[in-house]
Amino acid sequence: MGLKLFSVNHRDHNLRAVEQLTPRIHDDLERDLRAAHGVRGSVVLSTCNRIEILLDVDEDASADRAIEGLFDGLASPADVTPGEIAPGEIAPGEADSSASEPDGVRLSSDAAPPAASEVGAHAGLGGASQLALVNPREFNDIEAVRHLSYLASGLESMVVGEREITGQLRHAQHRARRRDTLSPAISEALDAAFKTARKVERETGLSGMGRSVAAVALDHAAQFVGDYADANVTLFGTGSYAGATVTQLKERGCRNIAVHSASGRAEAFARGRGLRVVKTEDLAEVLAQTDMIVSARGTGSPTVTTKHVKAGVDAREPGRPLVVLDLAIVRDVEPEVANIPGVTLIDLDTIRSLVPKLEPAKTARARQIVGSEVDAFEKRTAARALDPVIIQMRTHLNNYIDQEMAHLPQRELGREDVERALHRLANKLLHHPTIAAHAEGARGNADEFKAALELVTGMTFNEEQEQD
Repeated sequence: MGLKLFSVNHRDHNLRAVEQLTPRIHDDLERDLRAAHGVRGSVVLSTCNRIEILLDVDEDASADRAIEGLFDGLASPADVTPGEIAPGEIAPGEADSSASEPDGVRLSSDAAPPAASEVGAHAGLGGASQLALVNPREFNDIEAVRHLSYLASGLESMVVGEREITGQLRHAQHRARRRDTLSPAISEALDAAFKTARKVERETGLSGMGRSVAAVALDHAAQFVGDYADANVTLFGTGSYAGATVTQLKERGCRNIAVHSASGRAEAFARGRGLRVVKTEDLAEVLAQTDMIVSARGTGSPTVTTKHVKAGVDAREPGRPLVVLDLAIVRDVEPEVANIPGVTLIDLDTIRSLVPKLEPAKTARARQIVGSEVDAFEKRTAARALDPVIIQMRTHLNNYIDQEMAHLPQRELGREDVERALHRLANKLLHHPTIAAHAEGARGNADEFKAALELVTGMTFNEEQEQD
């Protein structure tokens, strides 16, 4: 197949590792990867808690050259053990903070990646001695298909069974197709993963349970916000995860939702959703009446600043609380916001700790389905391995037919003409097998040759027929 998948995610690594890599996932990365020697296709998925880079490479090509330098210098807190999360509880998952940028991929800054000491300071660890280098987890060929199937089924999500990841994978596939980086092998692998996800949903109902990062976050925030039917919510950003959050809010009865976008996409996002657009000059006034701020852009610089929040708090009624919900892996909210009196900051780390457990039987059954579907996909793929040979055989036979058609007399054909042409065609088809049969018989391989011929032709050769 030639599939190579590189994954950095919150389960095998941690959220800080994903945060370190996120600024390098720039808008032209797929095209850059596709342009590398021996790379036939590329798809990049970047979400709030994972980055997946899927390549289709020639057999004699090295995928390492295509991703050279991409993972260099990544470091994360060493006290977080990879794979420490139990399967079926919290697995790598998706809340797409990238989708507010064009085509769903975050735009990169040109700044160099932070030094290890800077990473340690950001993580509150104090220095490089407490950091561990991050190496992406790699999946090859059928194991890449298996990993994609787990992803699409929500089994590797932060909230197991969440629905957003399937849409994010489809979005990545569509984006790669538009950019001409989607190879047939990658498209086939993704389609197989989507097919598996549908079967998992039908037989287990996992994605129908309403579990998602947004759902967990909003359920937790309800204790501070109160009844969502009476709450005023202001969104920062207009990406696909903002859309998922709006859906979750409306399911909880919230109708007073406003949206602000520094990129100017607020009006298009609000259209058809019944949302109110907040202009920059009106932001302080709106925040004064806001009960909860939700941000999930992940642009690499704070979208919700201390200045924003403090202005809103100072202008509101005394004692009225404010919840700030930060769903981005690259933090949208300045950490100092948590120190403002009356403000409750809920971020992705908090949400991760709140994910409820699932019945082990449900996830076990889902993983069984993935296993059987991937095995079936592998068999179908293996069955088509000789398709190019079959095509060549058909072409070869068609050439013989064309030759015989050219030899037919240019008059009305009789039975003898047709018989003569068919006998010539049969002689041509049997010429090489006859020579090969004599040669293999002389080498003492008559039984083996006969068995191979029976396999290819579907005929059975016995002693009685041989004597005839």
